[in-house]
Amino acid sequence: MARSKSSLTQVLLSWYSQNGRQLPWRKTKDPYAIWISEIMLQQTRAEVVIPYYERFLQAFPTVQALAQAPLDTVLRLWEGLGYYSRARNLHRAAKQIVRHGGTFPRDAKEWKELPGIGPYTAAALAAIVNGQDAIALDANLLRVGARLFGERGIVTSPVVRKRIERRFLELLPPGKAGTFNQALMDLGATVCLPRNPRCEACPLRRFCVAQATGQQEKIPVRARRRVRPHKQFIAAVLQDERGRLLLVRQADRGIWGGLWTLPYVEARSWREARPKLEAITGTRMKRTAGRSPYSITHTFTHFTATYTAIPAIPTTRVRHGRWVRPEQPNLAVPVPHRKLLQAFSRGGFGAIPHARTPSNP
Repeated sequence: MARSKSSLTQVLLSWYSQNGRQLPWRKTKDPYAIWISEIMLQQTRAEVVIPYYERFLQAFPTVQALAQAPLDTVLRLWEGLGYYSRARNLHRAAKQIVRHGGTFPRDAKEWKELPGIGPYTAAALAAIVNGQDAIALDANLLRVGARLFGERGIVTSPVVRKRIERRFLELLPPGKAGTFNQALMDLGATVCLPRNPRCEACPLRRFCVAQATGQQEKIPVRARRRVRPHKQFIAAVLQDERGRLLLVRQADRGIWGGLWTLPYVEARSWREARPKLEAITGTRMKRTAGRSPYSITHTFTHFTATYTAIPAIPTTRVRHGRWVRPEQPNLAVPVPHRKLLQAFSRGGFGAIPHARTPSNP
């Protein structure tokens, strides 16, 4: 049995040495750069992350540079990558690291003390940065492990996750946790795919229970997906005499904490939304007669949303928010609101009357 485990591990590491993905964060031993990559890779594919990673490190080459940067600048560079709490937590963690002399954590326990780092990311960083014998059990490793070991339980359950982790720890070669974890990640990302796994190209096929029993498409077993709810939001499109649109900054907490958006609320009609929009902007407003609203739909992890932007005219002084050029707001704006600004720039709303009341500079 020990010989079989040793053989499996050797085959995997040999495959990885020849077929591992050439990713920029694998070309450095800098804990700062590796930490940035692992946070960006949370729930985001590597090919999407690469350009963001490179721009981010160019702007903030050290943890000190990140800690000293304004949060608005950090969020602006993160724009489009989604899950903005990651950027806010990175900024907070950078300040925490700098307060402690710029020293990075030494093991998984210390990594978990930083904002935004849970068990998986802590294990990944401990393995790759610190060489600690740990298993970073992400979706790829869960899928590979479930098929490899023939796991028939629901793969997201704590008991099954622990069982797969324990089996991988038995295979882990001491002192090579970083390479071992990344080899499994690449196997899951390029060969042991969620659908139509490429079993013919898999180096571990002779060790795989799912392959031997023809269960590749049935494993891993997942809990039944819940129906994704749908939400409706109403946004006000207010324009000043210089052709600028009003954006408001979201509170630091929440899905878009610290980002700038059109004034918007969850509502099904203008009548329901208007009092709330007036409270957000500090102005009375009325809907523009004869102008059509503009809607887009956006998919989040746990729900879908329709954002309907309605042209409106402020009838009193606007007290909250910032006026920006819609084609170049130079602020961190989440994707749905960026799309609405782009639609306005292209004339998607038709002509919108300018505000005739005093506006903020």
